[in-house]
Amino acid sequence: MEKKTNFDMIRDIIECHGGYITRKDINDHDIPSAVLSQYAKKFGLVKHDTGFYAEENWPKDEFLILQYEYPKLVFSLYSAAYLHHLIKEIPHSDLEVTAPKNYRPFQLPRKGVVLHTDTKDRTYGLGKEEIKTSLNNIVVVYDLEKTVCDFIKNKSKLEDKLFDECISNYKSRSDKNIANLLKYASEMKITNEVHTLLASIYDR
Repeated sequence: MEKKTNFDMIRDIIECHGGYITRKDINDHDIPSAVLSQYAKKFGLVKHDTGFYAEENWPKDEFLILQYEYPKLVFSLYSAAYLHHLIKEIPHSDLEVTAPKNYRPFQLPRKGVVLHTDTKDRTYGLGKEEIKTSLNNIVVVYDLEKTVCDFIKNKSKLEDKLFDECISNYKSRSDKNIANLLKYASEMKITNEVHTLLASIYDR
């Protein structure tokens, strides 16, 4: 069997990802970085970020690109609610993310991004999971219950309509995990507020 060339491997990676390739993919497959630049030039790949290339017809996924650029960021609040289908739209189209303590990945303000910082390692790491975007790419997000707890904790800073939409949709979810909701509420010191939410769920 004929050995695959670096170009063959790059083509396979792009096909596997559905149209994009990253510098990490190249490093993982021991392909020289210069080869990626050569391939991009020859086949007209579009550079979306440093080390992130895609075919011209690739449906641009802002969630995936931001996650690739800053892997420590976790999609949160409005963005997490949108990814979990708790709200239909993200206000102002800004992606909302949470960073760990002392992590400043870019200068603020940054167009299109709302950055929060969690000063506690325990709550920053609470409820992180992977989820598929609407374009079928995997990113890191706070799970359903952590997102609801974040909404409750930050209620005064959120739009009333979107808060109500998120909570109403959570109440109707068959996949909600009340045990996790209570665990997160305890960690975030919002137990009373979450018990009020639970009462409204079970009093229906």
